[in-house]
Amino acid sequence: MTKEHIIRFLLQPVWKAWYEYVSNKDSAGEIKFLNYGYHNPYEIKLLAEDERERYPLQLYHRIVSAIDINNKHLLEVGCGRGGGASYIARYLNPLSIKAVDISHKAINYCKSNHKSLNLEFLQGDAQQLPFNKNTFDIVINVESSHCYPNLSVFFDEVYKVLKPDGYFLYADFRSQKNLLSVEENIRKSKFKVVALHNITENVVKALKIDNDRRINLIKQLVPRLFHAPVCAFAGTTGSMTYKSFESGWNKYYFYILKKENL
Repeated sequence: MTKEHIIRFLLQPVWKAWYEYVSNKDSAGEIKFLNYGYHNPYEIKLLAEDERERYPLQLYHRIVSAIDINNKHLLEVGCGRGGGASYIARYLNPLSIKAVDISHKAINYCKSNHKSLNLEFLQGDAQQLPFNKNTFDIVINVESSHCYPNLSVFFDEVYKVLKPDGYFLYADFRSQKNLLSVEENIRKSKFKVVALHNITENVVKALKIDNDRRINLIKQLVPRLFHAPVCAFAGTTGSMTYKSFESGWNKYYFYILKKENL
C-alpha cells in the first residue's frame, strides 16, 4: 500500500463523519449539493426551486451534458446529498438513474427529499459496487474519489458495471503531485481517454460568486468554533482551499472515459 493509499484510508472515516454531521444538522434539507460548483457563462435555465444552488448544479450539467444520456441507464457513485442525481433525472431525460453513497444517513436523506420515477438511491461502497457486470450505459463520479482509499479498485469496479462502449464521466480535484497518481491509474486501467478538460478556472469563479450563500449556510448549521475548518472544506474565499485552486496548486479535471467494445 502506497503512502497515498494509507492517507486516504485514514481520512475515509473523517470524510464519512463529516457527511454524517451534515445529515444530522441539516434536518430542513437546506443543502442538496456538496461540490464546489462551476461557472458557466452560458447559464442554463432552471426552475425557481433550483436557482439557489445554481453553481453546484451547473457542475453536474457541465459533466453530464458532455454526451447524450437520453434514454440511457445511468449510475452515480458517491451521490452525497442527491442533488446531482435529482437534477439529471428531472432535466436530462435518462431512462433510469441509480445513485449510491457509502453513508446510510445520506441515502435516507436522498430518499426523503428527491422523488422521481426514474431515480433510485441505494447505500453502497464505491470500491465494491452492488451491481452486476455490464449494467449501465454511463457511470458518473463527481468530486468524490479523493475520499477513496484505492483509486485503481474503484476504476475496476466502474469498468465492471459499465456496458461495452459505455462512458465514465469522472470529475475531481487533486494537487499537482497527486494528479500524477490519478493519471497513472487511468493509464493502467482499461479505459480509453476520450477527452480531458481542466475546469479549475470555472470552479474558482463559481466559488467566488457563490461565496455568500456558503458562508450563510455555515453560520446557520455549524458552531462558531468550527467555522474556520468548515469554511476551508467549503472553499469560501480566503480559505486555504480557495487559495489552492486560485494559485493552481490544486487543479480540477473532468475526464470522459470509455469502455471500448473489445
